Amino acid sequence: MKITSTAISVLFSMMIAMIFAGCDSGHTGFSDSESSVSPEMPSVGDSVSVQADPKPAPPAVRKFYSAEEAKEYMRTSPHSERYMKGILPSMADDELDYCTRLLNNTHDGFIVVDKNRMKVILFDKYGVERRSYGMACAKNYGTKHKKADSRTPEGFFDVEGVYDSTDWLFTDDNGVQSPKKGQFGPRFIRLRTPVSSQIGIHGTCAPWSIGGRSSHGCIRIKNENILELVELVEKGMPVIVTPGRRDMEVNAREGYAVASISTVPGRKALEIPDGPAASAESATEASDSSVTTASESSATPDSIENKPQQAAPVDPAPESDDSEI
Repeated sequence: MKITSTAISVLFSMMIAMIFAGCDSGHTGFSDSESSVSPEMPSVGDSVSVQADPKPAPPAVRKFYSAEEAKEYMRTSPHSERYMKGILPSMADDELDYCTRLLNNTHDGFIVVDKNRMKVILFDKYGVERRSYGMACAKNYGTKHKKADSRTPEGFFDVEGVYDSTDWLFTDDNGVQSPKKGQFGPRFIRLRTPVSSQIGIHGTCAPWSIGGRSSHGCIRIKNENILELVELVEKGMPVIVTPGRRDMEVNAREGYAVASISTVPGRKALEIPDGPAASAESATEASDSSVTTASESSATPDSIENKPQQAAPVDPAPESDDSEI
């Protein structure tokens, strides 16, 4: 086959052109599989997605099928020393459900309203006491069932919100509003309960009532105590209201079994009394319906946090100026 000089010249020119094209693209060879795209940029067809940091997964819910399981968890925990100093080990024996909920508590602590010792007690999350305040609660014994029964509800609840109650006014069932401010004290910790949205822990204008059964459902503590307590609680924090012995008698007579726990480490909870469910005295106190009651207050207080539009507490309260809810 005869190759002319013209053909050789054309082939030589094509080879030179291909060599220069490869140099311009930064390649040293002729492979069609190599890309000329900068390594810092995605190639055509690749997708680029910027993902936000994932939210931390919620902690796994711990389940315990016996008191011994719950206590073994506490004994083997890195915080075992704290647990053993607190009330949760004995609570596991007395009321496993309460103990399980508190072992899953994501807040820094919890509150117990002890109607037997007449104390409002703040515990850390391990069940060790942090603060304790004397209190007053409802004059009638037993757990609350309805509005105007002058009882303090018992059970496992939580904090719905904290409110500035300085200027709240009380309105009775006849629509008569007391002009006296301060009956709820400076702050009101509203409890989320299934029976009433108007129950809370608050201050008082009657500090001499502390230690007695004198309210119409709410829990009173001294004003200086409520101002301290609100700095230590937060929305959603668990609140247990545990019955006293005479409350348990009334509950048993009425066919209710409300759990009781001890707020003293190592001490057993009160037990439901044997024999007759309630004494005549307890029955008389429980059936007392002669107290003055309250209707919804027309006040709409400002919340310390984002407060839902709610009226002031409406739990029953006397009309006299020297007393309060």
